[in-house]
Amino acid sequence: MSQDLTGKHILIVEDEFFVGSDLEQILADAGAQPVLVNTAAAASAKLAETSFDAVILDIHLQDESTYPLADTLRRKSIPFLFLSGYLTIREGYTDIPFVDKPFTKETVTTALKTLLAQPTR
Repeated sequence: MSQDLTGKHILIVEDEFFVGSDLEQILADAGAQPVLVNTAAAASAKLAETSFDAVILDIHLQDESTYPLADTLRRKSIPFLFLSGYLTIREGYTDIPFVDKPFTKETVTTALKTLLAQPTR
């Protein structure tokens, strides 16, 4: 993949502390500028104040679905991928790239590089 993550602003929306911390470190090591939040409300606030190149979105945050946030990302044409332990994707979202938990550094960085190399939807 020729697309590099250096300097890319990536929003991580993940409620599991250790998973979020791992993602943050993986992206920082790849040269990205990650921002970690653990609620959809915090993600919405960050999206309102900062421009992101891509978003990593957990499907479920505690008792909250992030599909409404996914809809917002689509409307704003912000590339995103799902990263989740839930293997079932709701109808209408099966075109969104998916990384399964547990993940590796390679699966996350490859998925992001592929996502960023695609033309804007």
